[in-house]
Amino acid sequence: MKKLKIAIFCLFLAGVAQAKDLTQLELNQASKQHYDSVNFMLNKAYENLMSVLEKDRKEELKKVQLAWLKFRDLNADFSGNQYKGGSLAPLIYSQALIEMTQKRTAELTKLHLIIITP
Repeated sequence: MKKLKIAIFCLFLAGVAQAKDLTQLELNQASKQHYDSVNFMLNKAYENLMSVLEKDRKEELKKVQLAWLKFRDLNADFSGNQYKGGSLAPLIYSQALIEMTQKRTAELTKLHLIIITP
């Protein structure tokens, strides 16, 4: 299933590149910028959740988040490495980071809303 998603995504990107004459390097750079914005939102969600937690829960969240970040990065490496040495590898790596980071942002946001909603 994951390979199918990647294939569909690559076909989509190929269409975008052809329509807009983007190079692989430009696609890789755009994907990196997208990741940077998604990561910014993750940090905001984390900060928001930390601001409403008790001290002991803050320590727990910090440990969990550090473990999750390590997992996310290793998983993205694994995804990108299937194209190791190719120009597509950075794009696949960034897309894995984006997808996982968006999901984690949603999780943290949901936890925050549960706490602040009476």
